[in-house]
Amino acid sequence: MPVFGTQNFGSGAKAAYEIDYSCVLDAASSAYLDRTPGSAGDRKTWTMSFWFKLTKLGSSTSGGERLFTAGSTEFTISDSNDQLYLIDGTVYRQTNGVFRDTSAWYHIFIGCDTTQSTAGDRFKFYLNGELPSLATDNQPAEDFEFDINNTNVHYIGREGSNYLDAYISEFHLVDGTQRVVGDFGETNDQGVWVPKQYTGSHGTQGVYLDFADSGNLGDDESGNGLDWAENNIVAADQVTDSPTLNYPIINYNDA
Repeated sequence: MPVFGTQNFGSGAKAAYEIDYSCVLDAASSAYLDRTPGSAGDRKTWTMSFWFKLTKLGSSTSGGERLFTAGSTEFTISDSNDQLYLIDGTVYRQTNGVFRDTSAWYHIFIGCDTTQSTAGDRFKFYLNGELPSLATDNQPAEDFEFDINNTNVHYIGREGSNYLDAYISEFHLVDGTQRVVGDFGETNDQGVWVPKQYTGSHGTQGVYLDFADSGNLGDDESGNGLDWAENNIVAADQVTDSPTLNYPIINYNDA
């Protein structure tokens, strides 16, 4: 079973676009960010892009590593197998590869447009700029509405009593447009997937969290002013470990 991050994927490489900060979330502190939209955006057409670096494996927890949740929409690294699941009532994507490299930054891209008549165009998932090998590969029904951009609470780092142990960086949610992965990253001269500055619109309910303000780590920089609430997060949780300045760590798997 391949381990993402150790061979084909490496980040922290020099990029034309530098990311200065990330926010560290600690499950022991029940740390998370949340926001409840005041009105619904486009639940059929949206894009999500973000980077993360685990500080603990999903298999070492009792509930998995909860990256993002909005109602029944969940992006989770499982506590049973360290695989990533993208769920909304059913499993749409499950990776074959596992997330067991706590030294690697991973880039997640999801481009959704369920109004597409061709099933394969409705839900696009990339890991570090590539289409990963999948154990489950399902497409949503035409015009299916996810809970993303609905008026339910949206969480980064929480689902129920389960939380996330990870750094989060460069979080984008685009409302109303299915973007392409190349809008958020590119392959450099060394063949490494690196961040790229996103220059498009975020739509009405879209957000961009760059974690640059230590006094307001939920600050939305999209221009929409849709800040996220910080829960059990303090200024010291802003760190300079980022996808373009990847700090070395002691190998968790040798501990």
